[in-house]
Amino acid sequence: MEEERFLVSGGIPRVFGELMAGHVFKKAELAKIDFENKTYTSVLQYTTPSEFCSDTKPSITFGCFCIESDKIYIPTSTQVLILDRTTYAIKEVISDPLFNDIHDIYVLKGKLYVAVTGLDSVFIYDLKTRNRVIIHVLGKDPFHKWNPNEALNKVASLKPHEAHPNHLFEIEGEIWVTRFIQKDAVCLNDLTKRIDIGVGFPHDGFVKENVVYFTTVNGYVVSFDIHTFKNLKTIKLSGANSTSNKPLGWCRGLYVSDRFFYVGFTQLRTTKLTENLDWARKMIEKKRLFDKPAPTRIEKYTLDGQYVDQFILPKSGVYTVFSIEKIPV
Repeated sequence: MEEERFLVSGGIPRVFGELMAGHVFKKAELAKIDFENKTYTSVLQYTTPSEFCSDTKPSITFGCFCIESDKIYIPTSTQVLILDRTTYAIKEVISDPLFNDIHDIYVLKGKLYVAVTGLDSVFIYDLKTRNRVIIHVLGKDPFHKWNPNEALNKVASLKPHEAHPNHLFEIEGEIWVTRFIQKDAVCLNDLTKRIDIGVGFPHDGFVKENVVYFTTVNGYVVSFDIHTFKNLKTIKLSGANSTSNKPLGWCRGLYVSDRFFYVGFTQLRTTKLTENLDWARKMIEKKRLFDKPAPTRIEKYTLDGQYVDQFILPKSGVYTVFSIEKIPV
């Protein structure tokens, strides 16, 4: 029997009616879950200090995190927290006035990679010297739209984005990043090296052995060979009721074990239906009716894509699922 204990990151939303871009979440949360026994335990809640976020109802959530040695590196929209991996105590906080809408971080060989989605860029920090390099994921000047001397962490939202980089991962010592709008992933060392994801907008991924897996927000898990970048399998997730018209939710967060994969689904907000999801928009245009959106949850599938089980997260906890990782032992 596989261990099914995970850390899940995300945010606790404001009340309905305040769910506008840049203002959605009032508090970030990291939680432990036991998928088999369906238990949920909050281990850390965090509110960004006012000097490092928007002055008006800032959106505060934990993005995708990275476990490295005895530390957990986890971002909010405008900061990076370094936690003790066993006690979850905050050991250090990294702030930068240019941080805006951070989605993911990755640590490799003493470098901290930060997907600063608001600037369509990846920031690379030397963890010793704190020297910084910025790479725009479309190869542009990172500041062709924004002033580098402005406190962009005080701006609620810099949308519309040109690429919306949102997931960082490693292939053979090189860091790659997904580009939501382009429906692909590119290598930071050479932006011409590209994986065409195609079936939807990517939002998370997982590298296991010689395969990289991606989730797309419209409910697919797509896998590729890390050497040839050839598509190996495209799985359309069905959920518990494959005949329902109900949208599965915003598909984000992925963990792949030897026998199963676990996928996070966030209950859809009206803004997500109307702004981002082509498939949901088509359902509305065709006047296909569905029940109220499916709840925030984690679903379990076989590696062939057969639905197995789900864990519906408590309404008082993480509303939006960003990251799913095995609890380190």
